[in-house]
Amino acid sequence: MAQTDIRSWVRERIRAAMAEAGYTQAAKEQIVLELPREFSHGDIACPAAFTIAKSRRCPPAEVAGKLVAAIPADEVVERVETAGGGYVNFFLGAKAWRDLFDAVRSRGNEYGNSEVLSGERFLVEFISANPTGPLLVVNARQAAFGESLCRCLAAAGARVEREYYVNDAGAQVRNLALSVEARWRQGRGEPAEIPKDGYQGEYVKDLAAQAREVLGDSLLSEDAESRAARIRELVVEKIILGQKDDLGLFNVVFDRWFRESSLHQDGKVSEALETMRKAGEVFENEGALWFRSTKFGDEKDRVLVRTDGGPTYILPDLAYHRDKYSRGYTRLVNIVGADHQTEMKVLRSALKVMDYDTEALEVITVQFVNLKRGKEKVVMSKRAGAVFTLRELVEEVGRDAARFFFLLRAPSSHLEFDMDLAKSASLENPVYYIQYAHARLCSLMEFARGQGLAPEITSDVRVELLMEPEEKIVMRKLARFPFVVEKAALGRMPHVLTYEMLDCAQAIHQFYTKHRVVGGGPVEVANARLALVAASKQVLANGLALLGVSAPERM
Repeated sequence: MAQTDIRSWVRERIRAAMAEAGYTQAAKEQIVLELPREFSHGDIACPAAFTIAKSRRCPPAEVAGKLVAAIPADEVVERVETAGGGYVNFFLGAKAWRDLFDAVRSRGNEYGNSEVLSGERFLVEFISANPTGPLLVVNARQAAFGESLCRCLAAAGARVEREYYVNDAGAQVRNLALSVEARWRQGRGEPAEIPKDGYQGEYVKDLAAQAREVLGDSLLSEDAESRAARIRELVVEKIILGQKDDLGLFNVVFDRWFRESSLHQDGKVSEALETMRKAGEVFENEGALWFRSTKFGDEKDRVLVRTDGGPTYILPDLAYHRDKYSRGYTRLVNIVGADHQTEMKVLRSALKVMDYDTEALEVITVQFVNLKRGKEKVVMSKRAGAVFTLRELVEEVGRDAARFFFLLRAPSSHLEFDMDLAKSASLENPVYYIQYAHARLCSLMEFARGQGLAPEITSDVRVELLMEPEEKIVMRKLARFPFVVEKAALGRMPHVLTYEMLDCAQAIHQFYTKHRVVGGGPVEVANARLALVAASKQVLANGLALLGVSAPERM
C-alpha cells in the first residue's frame, strides 16, 4: 500500500467497521478524514461517529468505541483510539512509514496528488479587471490566490481552465477613451478636460501619445462616436497587452481571455434578455426594463436595460455565464473582489430564474490589501495615481515573496502586506524561511555526495533507525502533505499550504540543527537520515510549486 493511498486504506477500514457495527447506511456515505492538531492525537482523525450518532440519536463516543473495537491494529496502523468525545484517531505503524518513502521516491513531483476530483471539470475565472489601466495590488492578490487554487485543483485530479473576462464594452472603457482623447488634445496645446469619471494616472498620457502616433491627429476631426470607438479599440488592446505582461511577470497565464464585446456581437446579450422575459421576471417602469430581484431576497429590483436602451452590467454577465454553462464544465468558480458581492448575488438569482444549476457556481470573495513599509502605509503610485500596481510590487519585493504573502491569509480576510518583511533576507520572513530550508537540504545533499554517500531515497530505507523525536516529527509532516493538498483543493483554500510548509520547514530546521546527518554515527543511520533529507526536499519543493513559489537550491 503506497503512502498516498493511506486515505483510501483508512476509509476502507472505517467502512468495514461501520458495517460490522451495523451502520450499513452510513457506510455508503463519504468518509471525511482530518489532520489532528496535536501529534499526541494521532496521525489521522475520522469524525464519522458524530454523523452516525446524530442519525441514530446516540452518544458519538459510543459509536466511536464500536468503530475502534472493529478496527484491528496491523503493520499499517499501530493503534486506533477514541478522542474528543467521538473522533476515531489512527496512529500509523512501521509499514506506513516505509510506504511514505516509497511514495515520495516513486511519485516525485507528483507526491501529494490524488484523484479525489477526478471527473470534475473546472472553469476558474479570476482577476477580470476592467481594461482601463495597469493591474493593482488587489488584482495581484486575486492572481496569487486564483493561480494557486487552480494548481491545487489539478493536483486533486480535476481538469482546470483559467479564464479572464475582459469588460471591453462598458462605460468604463468609453471613459478611458475620452480621458485619452483629453490628454491627446492637451498635448497639442488644446483646452480639454478629463471626464468626471475619467482616469488620471500617468499611464493615460502614455496611451495618448501612442494613440496619436498610431491614429494620427486627423482622427480628432472625425465625429465623436468614431473618435471614441477607434481610440477605445486601440487603448484596450494596449492595456490588455500590458496586463498580460504584468501577469507573465507574476507567472500567471490564462487559457482564455474572453471579450464582453463578443457577447454583444453574437447576439447573446439579447438572447439573455429574451430568456429573462420568457421567465416572467422582467417588468417595465419609467421607460426602463427591470429584473424583479426583490422576489429573490434582493434589497431592491435591478435595472436590466436603461431608458436610453443600453444594457446594465447584469445582462452581459448573464450572457457570459450562459456561455460558461454551455461549455460543459461541472464547476464554475468566480474569484471576485469584495466590491462585487452584490453583483454575484443578483447574478445567481437571475440564473435561478433561467433554471440553471446554481449549485455548480461557486463565488469566492477576495478582500482588500493594505501595503505598508514597517509601520508606514503605502498608497501612492506615480504610474497609476493613488494606488500601487502589481508590477511595482513584484519589482520591489520579488515574485516569490509577493505570491507567498498574498496566500498567508484566507481570501475572505483583509491582508496587511509588510513590504519590508517580504523583501528581507531573514528567517523572520516566512517565504525566505522555507526557501532557506530547501536550499540547506540541497547543500547537505551535495556535501554528502562529496563524502561518498548517496543522498537519495532507496527502496530499502531503514525506517526503524529513524527513532529520534525530531525525525519522527519530520516524517509525520511529510505524511500529512497529501492530506493538506486535498484539503486545499476541496476547501478551495490554498492558503493552508503556507502554514503547512512553514511547519514542515520548522520541523526540518529542528531536525538537522539537533542531529548530525553525515559523520554523526554509523553509515546506516546516515543513509536513513539522507533519505529523510531527500524526501523533505521533495515535499518542500512540491508545496512551494503549488503556491507558485520557486524552490532555490542556493541562497
